[in-house]
Amino acid sequence: MNLKEHLSRGARRFGRRWYKLLALALWAAPLSAGEPRRPAVDVSAMREAMGSRDDQDVYPSAASYAHFLKARLAHHDGVHRIALDELRLALASDDANPYLMTELAEEFARLSELDRAEQQLKKVVEKYPDYAPAQLLMGRVLYEANKTTRARAHLARAIKLRPTHPDAYLVLTQVWLDQGKVDDAVRVVENLGAAIPGEPIGYRRLGLALAERGDPRAERLLVRALDRDPGDVESWVALGKHYEATGRAPKALEALEKALEQEPDNQEVLLAAGRLALRMERPQEARAWFEQLLSLGSDPELAVKVAFSYLSMRQLEAAAEVLDKARAQGVEPRLHFYAGLVHERRRAFQKALDAFDAVPPAVGELYFEARLHRAMSLSSLGRHKSALDAFKKLSEERPQLSGLTAAWSRGYERAGQPKDAEAMLVKLFADTPGADAFEAVSGFYERQGRLGDAVALFQGALKGRPDDHTLRFSLAVTLERHGDWTQAVKEMRAVLTGDPQNAAALNFVAYTLAERGGDLAEAEQLMKEALAVRPESPAFLDSMGWVLHKKGDTAGALDYLERAVSGSPDEPTLLEHLGEASMKAGKKARALDAFRRAVQLLKDNPDSAERPTQRADLERKLKMLTP
Repeated sequence: MNLKEHLSRGARRFGRRWYKLLALALWAAPLSAGEPRRPAVDVSAMREAMGSRDDQDVYPSAASYAHFLKARLAHHDGVHRIALDELRLALASDDANPYLMTELAEEFARLSELDRAEQQLKKVVEKYPDYAPAQLLMGRVLYEANKTTRARAHLARAIKLRPTHPDAYLVLTQVWLDQGKVDDAVRVVENLGAAIPGEPIGYRRLGLALAERGDPRAERLLVRALDRDPGDVESWVALGKHYEATGRAPKALEALEKALEQEPDNQEVLLAAGRLALRMERPQEARAWFEQLLSLGSDPELAVKVAFSYLSMRQLEAAAEVLDKARAQGVEPRLHFYAGLVHERRRAFQKALDAFDAVPPAVGELYFEARLHRAMSLSSLGRHKSALDAFKKLSEERPQLSGLTAAWSRGYERAGQPKDAEAMLVKLFADTPGADAFEAVSGFYERQGRLGDAVALFQGALKGRPDDHTLRFSLAVTLERHGDWTQAVKEMRAVLTGDPQNAAALNFVAYTLAERGGDLAEAEQLMKEALAVRPESPAFLDSMGWVLHKKGDTAGALDYLERAVSGSPDEPTLLEHLGEASMKAGKKARALDAFRRAVQLLKDNPDSAERPTQRADLERKLKMLTP
């Protein structure tokens, strides 16, 4: 029971005296002429039923009660200053009423006047030391004022006065929790559970609070709460998250299923169950949860959430299917754009083109983004004239659109006009130097077999901008692709001199050393530093795995490489590394699977190759492993 409910209960007790007055007045009133007969009234029984004492003969005035009612109305309207004034008027004719005095203190607290609230409550507890609501409120006020030692004393007193009321227990639990004394908080909750057998609230609240902190003690408390209230959906969900975080995915899914037994249409739980099933590699089960979720309505946000759940596990086909079904309902025009991006990623360029064509101008800037991707899809489909016309028209309407120049130059390149593409990229490099421009220039020259020109361009630019770490980073990457890995590492170390925590630079140096036969001990140390910055990066996990593989630590390498592929399952190089380590470990089936998946990805998207011969190299390894 919260403070508002508690005070409302106090208001009812205060009103009982008025019910008594009303009953006595009705009993003593003259009978209506039309009702000559009435039953006898047992006054003592009536008094007992109302909880009043036989010797109570002093009642508050009508004015006091009127002001009290006005105070309650103002309180519930959130106008606490008016409530304060009305309570003062009520106390003018009933100055010894502990309930009214406590109410007045609460209004002070609501107005953040904690010192005045504390002074008012001192008067109450000095005069009425056994008045539990005042002891409880004093504990709350002192807790808010960071006077925790005194707060605990008053809360303990409130518990002693009303051992079967949970409010004081809960506040005391929060006090201990805020001080980091979890064991003391647990002890208070256990006392509450003993005082009120079957009551789950203490176990539930503390269990949820500890679950948010990742505290392992949350599990026992949540289990205790659910033993007492098996229908508590929030506790089941929290327990499920705890199980998942501690590597017990099957139990986590069971907990979510328990929650769904209580609320079968709970959207957040259905989404969580589907995502967990995906992570457990149970696609059919995940599909069932997601379909149940999507059947609850046509909310496009649900479709986006489900699609992104599939995308997070690199299941592009399923994501596209969800978005296409949602598009068909015509509720949210942005869904066409999202679907187009997924189809583009799948290299299903005709479907991407159809989706981008459906994006209406009403969506604002997203409309121009869709037109850019539409032109890129036309280029990928080989419809070069239409693509170049689309790029040109878009440049006239939105010349500053991000990514337009790089995409347009790629269109020229695909159309067999590399000189036009080069001129456009060189101008982009000069006008807006940055990571995107550097990558576009480097990629173009690499595809044209002219990486030396890219190196010369970057080195010339660095003479005028020697402190440009992004440019130096791009130079290092280009040098490594060009085969000058020693100079590449030198340039990247210069980046680290100016930015020691640059995780991408750390990763580059470590991976290059491992790949080119450099110092493996240094490479491992650099990867530890990089992973300390970005511990879940699939690329960084792969680099660490590859370093360990080169060092001969096959078991350690497999652990990192499996995690890398799990996080990014459609990267051919990550799969190639996993296949190499698996082959060395004697896990032939795992190596075959990894190599086959990598080859298929390179067939679907040749641009994802790390080196020109990667697919041929992988196919040769497959032949060696296949009888």
